[in-house]
Amino acid sequence: MPGVYPLTTALAKTLTTALLVLTGLCACRSSTPPPEARFSVFGTEVQVLIRSDDRQATARAFRELGSLFQRLHQDWHPWQTGALTGLNDALVSGQWVETQPELIELIRSAREFEADSEGLFNAGIGALVARWGFHTSDYPITTPPPSEAAIAAWMATSPSLSQLEIDGNRVRSHNRQLQLDFSGLAKGLAGRLACDVLVRRELEEALINLGGDVVICEESQNPWKIAISDGHQGIFQTIELNGPVAVFSSGSAQRWGQWNGKRYAHLLDPRTGTAVSDAIQVTVIHHDPLRADAAATAIAIAGSDDWARIASSMQVSETLVIGESGVVRMSQGFEVRLEGSDQRIARKSERR
Repeated sequence: MPGVYPLTTALAKTLTTALLVLTGLCACRSSTPPPEARFSVFGTEVQVLIRSDDRQATARAFRELGSLFQRLHQDWHPWQTGALTGLNDALVSGQWVETQPELIELIRSAREFEADSEGLFNAGIGALVARWGFHTSDYPITTPPPSEAAIAAWMATSPSLSQLEIDGNRVRSHNRQLQLDFSGLAKGLAGRLACDVLVRRELEEALINLGGDVVICEESQNPWKIAISDGHQGIFQTIELNGPVAVFSSGSAQRWGQWNGKRYAHLLDPRTGTAVSDAIQVTVIHHDPLRADAAATAIAIAGSDDWARIASSMQVSETLVIGESGVVRMSQGFEVRLEGSDQRIARKSERR
């Protein structure tokens, strides 16, 4: 059963800010920090740390990762010209179209996660995301949200990835209104593909920080120390993790719009076509970065009242939720993970 805990006074003031996962600390084998590289992709900064004394090997790996990240950034971009926008244009025809194997993998994974999340994770809502103005890098959004009529028109089309048919690397849509947007899944696959590169190069003792979402590639001699931020550059909780494992967060504080004094988050509920209004932050730990990425989004949309059921349905056992009411909720698995760490929450016995 999940535990429920009140926030301390200091942390309660940070609920409207982001819950991030930082990688400023590591349990290293020596005082020398591991080699690192940083890349500006996916609308954020990606940091890669590799524990290796072979500087030439790490330099070659960083160059390969840089090329990989740049290609994925272009190919998967939801609104700038690339493989994904080309696929979306082709899906409107209802005809078969051949696309990249990686996009097929994203489609297959997203379809599975849509079913597991009872539809809360839906990568087929690209047209709705565009109507809300979230196909932009310029935040906060100050243009008006879509009208009720526009939302109702989109809802009437009921886009779902179950309406996609796949044959090898070919795909076609039985709903011409379906438009793909993998913003809630792309970093998960990018992290896994990056780990594949490093494992192939025998540099598997590595950590990838995708703008606050962390993928630890393989088991290492020493764990990595991960700091979960309170959103004001203070540490909410510090935990030690060993791979393979992923830590992904989703919330309502980072990207948002405001109109007529009302603030709305970039998280959209496919059941209603509307933006999530409650302040919520979710962190998920799971060995599969794609499932961790998708589950964090689905649980954030589910909200403080329904998070535990969706977490169970998404098959993730380690979940942390900070809700608008100023209460920290966590699954039993996450609570076990924190045992022995420096606790920064005041516990109480209330259980759900």
